[in-house]
Amino acid sequence: MDFDQIYDEYFDRIYYKILSSVKNSEDAEDIAQEVFVSVYKNLSKFRADSKIYTWIYRIAINKTYDFFRKKKIDLELNEEILNIEDNSDLNSPMIIQENLKKLSKEEREILLLKDVYGYKLREISDLKGRNISTIKSIYYKALKSLEEDK
Repeated sequence: MDFDQIYDEYFDRIYYKILSSVKNSEDAEDIAQEVFVSVYKNLSKFRADSKIYTWIYRIAINKTYDFFRKKKIDLELNEEILNIEDNSDLNSPMIIQENLKKLSKEEREILLLKDVYGYKLREISDLKGRNISTIKSIYYKALKSLEEDK
């Protein structure tokens, strides 16, 4: 399969997957282009150990994660996160900030990736290079910690 065929077959799927994470069409387009530049440069290194879509998808996950890092969205507390509306008694941004600070950096990162940025636990597992059951465990432990602090 040559690059043009790969591009034609997979670009839209990768673009829409990225768009679901970054929520901005221009950013998604830029990231998707970076993905396919990387695919083009590394196509000769692709080993058919997995399907080509799986390989491209992994590149897309890494490029999306790089995007968040470049934009200084390093999943630390920021104004956008602190202004999230909450229907519970924790409606004060200061209380939310204090409760999130009680979590470990990894718990906070996973919680924010899932609940603020909309990643699925499987995607977080792929991003972090960790087992899905470990990610689930950390996520639910973080939720439990927040519940206990109410």
